[in-house]
Amino acid sequence: MATELPVHEDPTLGSIRRRSQGYLGYLLWVLMILGLLWLANTVVSLLQRWIELLRSIRSAAGFQPPVSGPDFWLLGGLGALVLVAALLLIWAYAAYRTAWTRRLGALWGGDSRHTRILKPRAFASDAVLQSKLDYLHALVKSSGWNAAAMAPSSNDRAGYTAAAAGVLSTIEIDIAHRAVTAGLVIGLNRNPLIDSLTIVATAFELQMHVLTRLGKRPSPGTWMELIKRSTASLFLNSYITREDALYLNLAIRKAALGMEMAADAVQSTLADIDIDEILGQSSIPGLSELTHVASVSMSVGASGIRHIGNFIEHTSNDLLQGVMAGGVLYYHGMALAAECLALDEAHRRSPEMTRTISQAMTMACTPAGRLLRDQVRRMREFLRERRRMVFSVAKENVSGMAGRVRDKVKSVGEKATGLFRQSP
Repeated sequence: MATELPVHEDPTLGSIRRRSQGYLGYLLWVLMILGLLWLANTVVSLLQRWIELLRSIRSAAGFQPPVSGPDFWLLGGLGALVLVAALLLIWAYAAYRTAWTRRLGALWGGDSRHTRILKPRAFASDAVLQSKLDYLHALVKSSGWNAAAMAPSSNDRAGYTAAAAGVLSTIEIDIAHRAVTAGLVIGLNRNPLIDSLTIVATAFELQMHVLTRLGKRPSPGTWMELIKRSTASLFLNSYITREDALYLNLAIRKAALGMEMAADAVQSTLADIDIDEILGQSSIPGLSELTHVASVSMSVGASGIRHIGNFIEHTSNDLLQGVMAGGVLYYHGMALAAECLALDEAHRRSPEMTRTISQAMTMACTPAGRLLRDQVRRMREFLRERRRMVFSVAKENVSGMAGRVRDKVKSVGEKATGLFRQSP
């Protein structure tokens, strides 16, 4: 499939997808507010229980609460609780920073100058351009990158955009491999719930991998965007139309069918011939057995074609879901990588930094069709081997029948010779 599939960015579909992602953003904010309210209610309940516990301990120890003035026992207990909570938050934040520092250690070591994600502005100033150039120079010199081939050739906008396109093309290979692998696993699974969990987890993990590969640490806003995109990946039908889905399904089947299947279909017409009708009922010994074996051997082709057709029918429908999932995962991964590398909004919208749904689906459709084609070839090899085995049996039966006829003729000849000699 060398040509690009006609999966296009329909304006209506794009607006629906943008609205759905916007609704997901609102839903996340609502869930966050509800979570904060639930957390506040939990904190208040814990404080009340803690105060009751402090009063019980003081009563058990035989101390009386002060008649007037501040209650230092309760204030001290509440202060200790707040201190423990603050220490836990500090420890959690330190563990988070340590985990990301360890994750980015292969790129930056202990340097954290380039870990911040700069959101593309309307136009990049000279300071932003220099910061981006420094980041790109440091990135391509780290492990896993080719500094000689990807370093900016000049310290201007043209040099940075050319180098950023090379970096994006390099990481695109890794994103495509991960997205296609996950998509094919999703396409072959039969459980919708497991598929949904796999899509969300893979979308989130893929974006984490992109950030790690580019040496970026997500900010709170980036975390919200990651969660929103991971959730949006569930709505596969909002990315392509019905016409596009039909064309994708046809493209997957086309890779498996090919011209060889047409030749097999021509050969399989021989299997529709009823050998009994051609030869008729015969009383020759062994001929009925030979006719049965020959008819079975010839019907292997027709049966095999039917099996292959059913296999292509069901598997292509399953792989279509995998193609859609893999394309969406690839689309979101490339969008995040482009946002990390984009110099400004104009650079972000350039063809070098943009991957459309059409390109995403084409990328995912090619390996799916190749997988189906390889499986069909294996089935055909098995059927050809089965046909050869049946014809071998037929050959042995023909040889045995010829030997029996030869022995019968010899026996009849010997009897005739004996009778001729005994006659006067």
